[in-house]
Amino acid sequence: MKHPSGYTIEDVIEVGKERRSRFDFDKYQPDFMGLVSLNSDRGWPITSGVRPAHQVTADILTSGEQVFFENDILMPGESARAYIKLLSPEHYPHCLNVGKEMNMNEGSKVIGKVKVLAVYNELLLATS
Repeated sequence: MKHPSGYTIEDVIEVGKERRSRFDFDKYQPDFMGLVSLNSDRGWPITSGVRPAHQVTADILTSGEQVFFENDILMPGESARAYIKLLSPEHYPHCLNVGKEMNMNEGSKVIGKVKVLAVYNELLLATS
């Protein structure tokens, strides 16, 4: 199977393996761990290092890098745990709590969901 960009699934898997092999939790310092679920109608897999937009609040959509730690690739219709580092979390503090679900987008298209499993960045942790 070939993507319109010319990449094959094998190319995508190799990139994901390479990105995951360089992962260092202490240096990367993810903001949270989430269960990433890719829509079954997506048509193309994603790998570690993907940076979709995350709907962290009703009116804020921000990029976040995902690093899967069980698989190198997430196929349409599948779910996997990932460490996620968000862009500029200081602009939307106290918006995450364990159990929160948010859309994951590419542009205006929702490609999946992320369920928060753990919050590591205290700034993002919702206050009760």
